[in-house]
Amino acid sequence: MIRAYGGNDETLPPIVFLETPGTTANLPFGEAYITIEFDVDAPVPPSFYAKFVHCSYDWQEDDNVFLNDITLLRTSNITWESSPIMSRYYTYRGKLQVPNEQVKFPFAGNWKMKLLDLYEDSTVYAEARFFVINPKVDCSLNLYSDFYEPTVNATNSAFNIELIVTTSARLFDSRLNTAVIYRNHRWFEPYYISQDDKGDSENKKLFKYKLSTLVSGFSSAGKIFRINGVPAQNAYRILELDNLAMFPNLNTPVRLPLSDLRRNGIFTESDDDGAMITTGITHNNDNYVNVEFLLDPEGWISRDDVFIAGSFNEWKPDASWQMYYDEKDRYYHLRHWVRRARHNYLYATGRYNYDTRNMENLSYDEFEGNTVTSGDTFIAMIYYREFDYGGYDALVGMAAGNIYSDIRRR
Repeated sequence: MIRAYGGNDETLPPIVFLETPGTTANLPFGEAYITIEFDVDAPVPPSFYAKFVHCSYDWQEDDNVFLNDITLLRTSNITWESSPIMSRYYTYRGKLQVPNEQVKFPFAGNWKMKLLDLYEDSTVYAEARFFVINPKVDCSLNLYSDFYEPTVNATNSAFNIELIVTTSARLFDSRLNTAVIYRNHRWFEPYYISQDDKGDSENKKLFKYKLSTLVSGFSSAGKIFRINGVPAQNAYRILELDNLAMFPNLNTPVRLPLSDLRRNGIFTESDDDGAMITTGITHNNDNYVNVEFLLDPEGWISRDDVFIAGSFNEWKPDASWQMYYDEKDRYYHLRHWVRRARHNYLYATGRYNYDTRNMENLSYDEFEGNTVTSGDTFIAMIYYREFDYGGYDALVGMAAGNIYSDIRRR
């Protein structure tokens, strides 16, 4: 398990606000530091160190010694905490908070934290994504209800998302050319809006449904980034592993109390906007539960593979989160160790590419349906192509909102 969040608040996105003289941007999110925590199973705390890497807007690591100084962007100053005595899945939890006195992030943009062994660094044991923003533009986000053409029996609810970017700074419009939109806490499902063809090709590869994008205007008057036909999805399902009566500490797998059913625009409980909530979990119970997920497809068998995506796997399912269909009882099954917390999750369909280790043809409408009242928070990142230090994608603007309103804090 690994996760990153803003400051000490596990509900906040992992965004570092790089404050510079003259900054006046009204940002929805951004903290002085982020927290990264991860669990390991080892006899003693391992000799791990964290390596930080600057990336392009599409998370390709920059091969640039000016941006990624190997002497400054690494630390082994990890705080280790022992697991509870009765823990059966992990032995130590590591935690670090950056930036700090040892590690600074002088360049805005996308960053990865890669966990490596000090004495054998050929294997990356875990990886977390976070953002550093140096605001230079103002941005507003607007959501409009729309429709798409589902290939399954689901409500055809969708969003058109429009970003309006303005600035008084002297920026070249040709280099202010990319916006990326995420649902909160789901950093492995980017929606790209770019003036080059790369963004559209990445959208086509990851998502099942075709998305149309548009970039127009000028930043001095208002540059517009727009994406159409984003399926609205549904409110998140809730897994309350903080309930010990429902999910006791047992040696055997614990089934869901009732099987999950297909949904079509129906939800009854407010979710946590995709976050993992551990508030209220005592140290003695801070362990893992072997959960058996059950999905009753009500006679509908998907032509694609079925996965579970949620706050327990960073919303990035891999092959270990693929369900299997039991023809005897007509349920989809999956057993997996899950950290005790209150989780949000959804059932996804798609294909897992073993070569790239990424999901493809991803969709959530087959078992979850769509409803524009779900209230997911969308976070938009605006990138500017800097030419200094060999060139890099700098994060210079941000906006957030949901179907009910935009989100502003600073």
